[in-house]
Amino acid sequence: MENREYIVTAFTENQVGVLNRITAIYLRRKINIESLRVVASSTKGISMFVITAITSEQQIAKVVQHISKIVEVVDSKFYTAEEVITLEVALYKASKSILENASTSEIITRRNGSRIIEFGADYIVVTLTGSKEEIDKFKQELTEHKALLQFTRSGSVIMHREQIDIKY
Repeated sequence: MENREYIVTAFTENQVGVLNRITAIYLRRKINIESLRVVASSTKGISMFVITAITSEQQIAKVVQHISKIVEVVDSKFYTAEEVITLEVALYKASKSILENASTSEIITRRNGSRIIEFGADYIVVTLTGSKEEIDKFKQELTEHKALLQFTRSGSVIMHREQIDIKY
């Protein structure tokens, strides 16, 4: 079986302890969670978990089957990245010196679609919204120019391509 990235969505009642029970399912199978987000869904009282992990289709199918058995879970499914619309938001703290050179400042202002959101005494904070690959590419460019001071990312923000109806 080939391991690849899978995205699990689980719609749950907003109750204490659900996060622990869901992550324990991954732990028992020794699957490392790459990213995890819990956000309010469009239905009041329902949260949406978005969990990204690299594993086999057989393993992720078992994970989703067990997640579905949790009482508070309304619905859960797994997807590949191609089956959902996926974006990430990243913040980069970079040395202000990167703006002194015309070619490196273009990396920030034009080529990547990034935006400067804060100027400090010796740094700038830049934000970029894009695919995982775009986020990583921009990070690599800043690193190559020895300008990256700090980096953080949101993890996958997803929207289903198909219509999702939560019924319980």
